[in-house]
Amino acid sequence: MTPLKGPDGFNQFYSEMYGERWPALKEALLAPKKHVAILNPFSKFKFQSTPLHVSGISFEHDVRESFPQPEKTEAGYTNYYLMDAASILPVEAMDLHPGERVVDLCAAPGGKSFLMALKLKNQGLLVSNDRSAARRARIHRIFDDYIPKTEQKINTITSYDATKWSLYQKSNYDKVLLDAPCSSERHVLEDSKELSMWAPGRTKAIAITQFAMLASALDIIKVGGTIVYSTCALSKLENDGIIAKLYQKRAGRFELIHKEFSFGEPTEFGWQVLPDTTGWGPFYLAVVKRVR
Repeated sequence: MTPLKGPDGFNQFYSEMYGERWPALKEALLAPKKHVAILNPFSKFKFQSTPLHVSGISFEHDVRESFPQPEKTEAGYTNYYLMDAASILPVEAMDLHPGERVVDLCAAPGGKSFLMALKLKNQGLLVSNDRSAARRARIHRIFDDYIPKTEQKINTITSYDATKWSLYQKSNYDKVLLDAPCSSERHVLEDSKELSMWAPGRTKAIAITQFAMLASALDIIKVGGTIVYSTCALSKLENDGIIAKLYQKRAGRFELIHKEFSFGEPTEFGWQVLPDTTGWGPFYLAVVKRVR
């Protein structure tokens, strides 16, 4: 039987993957998004009301149903950065320390690089990478809007093909964030044109590229270094499936570091945040440590 495509195929595919949970999960994906506002310490901005907090997020932040769009203060820097709370977890999972050499492998639009810069405190090296010139321009804007030039001395923006980086550098970094391009099913559901073109081969093709990026990342970190692999995908082919493939193709070269957070749930190899139970996400992460 030929697999269904479009909205019917989408529903069939994810219903088979998530079972009885799928209707509630789909409804949550279509609900309005919540945001966390991460305070920019360089802006001299202060929240007017008492901030609400998401447990486990170390950055000073507030969480509301909605916020005004970020804007620059008299200090000349944008006051806060809006994110899904689940999108902050991979930066927390990296356990960054000043002086480390770090790569944000698929960095645009730049929010996670901004958070990593705050953690590194202008000590070490932060490489923010994206192949697209337009997307690299967005990273530049984030840095310039949020961080003084004097605090950007460790920041470098590059244009490598993430799948081939290991051809040019090996064993060079302490930590890598691979927030991989993914199916982004929430976006697909919200876009009728995208949904009409959806087919099961979409997630399978994306997974091939994701694995190539992760295999390359494993080569560019030092022995003892760690990779946080993350996606905003629901498809298990792009999440635990990628780690399962790493076990098949790179056995003995890595081990997993299991992380737990105050919201979300464990998977076979990592951690997942889904909106039907948390109001955040979808988001997946796994932490890989290179051992040889």
